[in-house]
Amino acid sequence: MANHPSISTVEQDALRTWLKLLGTSNLIRKTLQSRLSAGYGVSLSRFDVLANLYRAPETGVRLSDLSKQLMVSNGNVTQVMTPLIKEGYVERTPCAQDARAATARLTKEGRTLFEKMATDHASWVGEIFANLSPDDHKQVANLLDKLDQTKLNQD
Repeated sequence: MANHPSISTVEQDALRTWLKLLGTSNLIRKTLQSRLSAGYGVSLSRFDVLANLYRAPETGVRLSDLSKQLMVSNGNVTQVMTPLIKEGYVERTPCAQDARAATARLTKEGRTLFEKMATDHASWVGEIFANLSPDDHKQVANLLDKLDQTKLNQD
């Protein structure tokens, strides 16, 4: 990359920043995945499904809406959710307004499990970011906000 004639200095800086952001993000993700797996036998994908269902109305959320919230395919949501249904943490029911659709919601056991996991998750994230001051948090958030969201959502 260095001295590549068709890549400008600005583009090289952007590539380095992107690689640093990606590497750090992957490391944080792996750390949280490892802790969720060790502590609860749950993947980060399952945690994300449970988190979205926890924030959903008591009546549940349509699976198509859940897949949009998670930015994954309907099939991926089904694959991740199936074990959660079998374990009694999630309930899937036909949608009252559309027989072709289904809704999902947390069971009482699922809500209890998620609340325990969420407490630990918040603690783990706090540990990971412990070296950042409140001003650092604001600065990182502001820098990320500077990325042009319209360019990121063109796909």
